[in-house]
Amino acid sequence: MRCASAVSFGGVNASKESSPLRRIVLVSTAAVALASLLSLAAILGFYAAGATPWTGLFAVGLWGLPLAFVLLFVLLALSWRERRRA
Repeated sequence: MRCASAVSFGGVNASKESSPLRRIVLVSTAAVALASLLSLAAILGFYAAGATPWTGLFAVGLWGLPLAFVLLFVLLALSWRERRRA
Protein backbone atom coordinates (compact mmCIF):
# COMPACT_ATOMS: atom_id res chain seq x y z
CA MET A 1 0.00 0.00 0.00
CA ARG A 2 1.32 3.44 -0.91
CA CYS A 3 1.58 6.15 1.67
CA ALA A 4 0.45 9.68 0.78
CA SER A 5 3.88 11.08 1.62
CA ALA A 6 5.60 8.73 -0.83
CA VAL A 7 3.64 9.82 -3.89
CA SER A 8 5.73 10.14 -7.02
CA PHE A 9 5.34 13.24 -9.20
CA GLY A 10 6.96 12.90 -12.60
CA GLY A 11 9.41 10.29 -11.40
CA VAL A 12 10.57 12.32 -8.41
CA ASN A 13 9.88 10.91 -4.98
CA ALA A 14 8.03 13.51 -2.89
CA SER A 15 9.16 12.03 0.43
CA LYS A 16 12.84 12.58 -0.42
CA GLU A 17 14.47 15.13 1.85
CA SER A 18 15.89 18.19 0.11
CA SER A 19 19.45 19.24 0.82
CA PRO A 20 20.11 21.69 3.66
CA LEU A 21 21.72 24.11 1.20
CA ARG A 22 18.58 24.14 -0.95
CA ARG A 23 16.43 24.80 2.10
CA ILE A 24 18.68 27.66 3.22
CA VAL A 25 18.57 29.26 -0.24
CA LEU A 26 14.79 28.87 -0.37
CA VAL A 27 14.23 30.51 3.02
CA SER A 28 16.69 33.32 2.32
CA THR A 29 15.06 33.98 -1.06
CA ALA A 30 11.65 34.27 0.54
CA ALA A 31 12.99 36.47 3.35
CA VAL A 32 14.80 38.84 0.98
CA ALA A 33 11.78 39.14 -1.32
CA LEU A 34 9.41 39.75 1.60
CA ALA A 35 11.73 42.34 3.17
CA SER A 36 12.03 44.13 -0.15
CA LEU A 37 8.28 44.20 -0.74
CA LEU A 38 7.66 45.43 2.81
CA SER A 39 10.23 48.19 2.38
CA LEU A 40 8.57 49.30 -0.86
CA ALA A 41 5.20 49.34 0.90
CA ALA A 42 6.74 51.36 3.75
CA ILE A 43 8.18 53.86 1.26
CA LEU A 44 4.73 54.31 -0.28
CA GLY A 45 3.27 54.72 3.20
CA PHE A 46 5.83 57.36 4.14
CA TYR A 47 5.17 59.31 0.96
CA ALA A 48 1.41 59.05 1.47
CA ALA A 49 1.85 60.47 4.98
CA GLY A 50 3.98 63.31 3.62
CA ALA A 51 7.16 62.16 5.38
CA THR A 52 10.58 61.39 3.96
CA PRO A 53 11.48 57.69 4.15
CA TRP A 54 14.76 56.47 5.60
CA THR A 55 17.46 55.97 2.96
CA GLY A 56 17.97 52.35 3.98
CA LEU A 57 14.44 51.52 2.86
CA PHE A 58 15.36 52.65 -0.63
CA ALA A 59 18.42 50.40 -0.61
CA VAL A 60 16.44 47.36 0.52
CA GLY A 61 13.77 48.03 -2.06
CA LEU A 62 16.28 48.67 -4.83
CA TRP A 63 18.54 45.68 -4.23
CA GLY A 64 16.20 43.18 -2.55
CA LEU A 65 14.06 42.07 -5.46
CA PRO A 66 16.96 41.61 -7.91
CA LEU A 67 18.84 39.65 -5.24
CA ALA A 68 15.80 37.44 -4.66
CA PHE A 69 15.58 36.90 -8.43
CA VAL A 70 19.22 35.78 -8.56
CA LEU A 71 18.64 33.49 -5.58
CA LEU A 72 15.72 31.93 -7.44
CA PHE A 73 18.10 31.05 -10.27
CA VAL A 74 20.50 29.54 -7.71
CA LEU A 75 17.60 27.48 -6.36
CA LEU A 76 16.74 26.37 -9.90
CA ALA A 77 20.35 25.32 -10.52
CA LEU A 78 20.38 23.34 -7.26
CA SER A 79 17.18 21.59 -8.30
CA TRP A 80 18.67 20.67 -11.66
CA ARG A 81 21.77 19.32 -9.95
CA GLU A 82 19.70 17.19 -7.55
CA ARG A 83 17.63 15.78 -10.41
CA ARG A 84 20.70 14.85 -12.42
CA ARG A 85 22.15 13.03 -9.43
CA ALA A 86 18.93 11.13 -8.75
